[in-house]
Amino acid sequence: MEINSVLQIATGKLFTRPAGRENLLRGMLYTNAILARDNAVETAAGRLLPSSSYSIRPTVLVYEFTERMEGEEQGPGVLVSSTVDPYLQDYSVVVSFALNCVCTPDVDLARRLTAGQRGLATMVAPQTLVRRFFDREIWCQAGDLKFLEEFVEKLIGLPRRTFLGVMRALRTYINGMHRIADDLELAYTLLVASVESLAQDFDGHESDWDSFDERKRKAVDEALSGADEAIAQRVRAALLSVEHVALARRFREFAMAHTLPAYFRQALSTASGPLLGRSDLVEALGTAYQSRSKYVHQLRRLPDVVTMGHGYSETSIEERATHLTLQGLSRLMREVIIEFVMRQPTVQHEPYNYRLERSGVVQVRMAPQYWVGHAVGDIAKSGRDKLEGFLQQLASWLLREPDAVVTDLRPVLAAAREIVPRLEKRLRLPYLALHALFNMHVARQDLAEMPPPIEALIQEELGEPSSEALVAHALSGQTVPWSLETHRAALNTYLRRRSAANGLRFPRLFEAALTLELAERLRGLGDMDGCRGVVALAVENHPGHTGLLAAEAKMLPDVPISWRDIMLPAAEEVQAQSA
Repeated sequence: MEINSVLQIATGKLFTRPAGRENLLRGMLYTNAILARDNAVETAAGRLLPSSSYSIRPTVLVYEFTERMEGEEQGPGVLVSSTVDPYLQDYSVVVSFALNCVCTPDVDLARRLTAGQRGLATMVAPQTLVRRFFDREIWCQAGDLKFLEEFVEKLIGLPRRTFLGVMRALRTYINGMHRIADDLELAYTLLVASVESLAQDFDGHESDWDSFDERKRKAVDEALSGADEAIAQRVRAALLSVEHVALARRFREFAMAHTLPAYFRQALSTASGPLLGRSDLVEALGTAYQSRSKYVHQLRRLPDVVTMGHGYSETSIEERATHLTLQGLSRLMREVIIEFVMRQPTVQHEPYNYRLERSGVVQVRMAPQYWVGHAVGDIAKSGRDKLEGFLQQLASWLLREPDAVVTDLRPVLAAAREIVPRLEKRLRLPYLALHALFNMHVARQDLAEMPPPIEALIQEELGEPSSEALVAHALSGQTVPWSLETHRAALNTYLRRRSAANGLRFPRLFEAALTLELAERLRGLGDMDGCRGVVALAVENHPGHTGLLAAEAKMLPDVPISWRDIMLPAAEEVQAQSA
């Protein structure tokens, strides 16, 4: 789950109504940064108050913030406060990035990162690889604190979409810096990813055919050499629409576009090795991205010349190629992010629906009983959802689970009857299956009306291979009227496409039923090897089910396979549960 960035919300910038409540929140941050003045550091997202004792390490800072809560009607669901914790998380990341220091609400983490100890896996202390960030003490100058104030003001002023993208980049950058203490390859990868994420979201790139991977491009061009040019262009456009192209180039060009000449003119007295030069920038960015890719895809280690420290040098040479050290990469990525932020426009007020982005808010699908029976509005495209919801309820009822309910779908089916004949087949099939299955499992007095045209469609279209037809036949106890190979292909298609946007996903109970129906058909044809293979698939797709495991162990050529006997609780089990 992505951590939501709440810092901007509580300033009131995104509100559509006046603030109805203000909460003064305070929390503790631990850092190696020492503020060289007694006054608080005032920023657009709160203020930092230094501890009155300079002897405590790590340094303790008090973060104070006025949380504004948008005015709402009093009642259930009104949030009074997010408490200080999410703001501490956000603000510590911003302070850590802006001051180039360790800053965290976790005192143990602050101690570990600034203790000067060698990492268990890296066998090197992080402050020998990166200048300043991990030092035991960092005495902040007036210019450092002024930059913090300016950076926070700019950050809070960003449009919401840009703010969220920048906060992801900052969080990834700081996570990468922390990983230098224990995993150099992961640290390097995260530092590259912090800028790559900005490039992906904000570089305005439009893919063209020349951006496509050269090896793939040549193969496709060769395959299309005899095709009509209009068709060839449509194929290329389709490939470009689904492929992430030129990722390395986009990262490289984004970083170059946000690296100013002044970057190469800074005097760094603490470096005893070569600094990054402008003529090395393109090559160094390319090797950095290659190192990231080799770790992500092959878990390749960084070249030794990158991880040896070199007295804070920023580049090293291996086989004539220029590589960025961790010092060089961390400084460059930080400067790129800063430059990107400073170039962005700001807005004072931006009405925005932030409800699902508040701290602690998660979005999950409600249980079917709260929505499956709704028949109001346009339900033409809701058939798949309603079929899945009904089957979820039906599975719970068949398994005799506590509080299982089956919703009355007659209002939905009445509304669907009016539109089903006019729908595309892919939208019509779920409603036909839903109609048949509902009537199959309710008492006679509760049956949904089924006009002859709907009944004819059910007979015709559920007789053809589809996922809807598979489940309808399995639950009705009928064998599908298709060849064995078509039956097998329909099951494989369901399993392959169940997670697709236009697929269907049935409860595991019914997935096992579909599989066991095919197994029984193979058993009846005398193909016990094929039958055992399909039963094994059912067992492995429903791990831990004792009934399936027992059925697999006791399978005999002359004993029919009934999914209901295997999957559903016996009557005595139900009586024991209710006793």
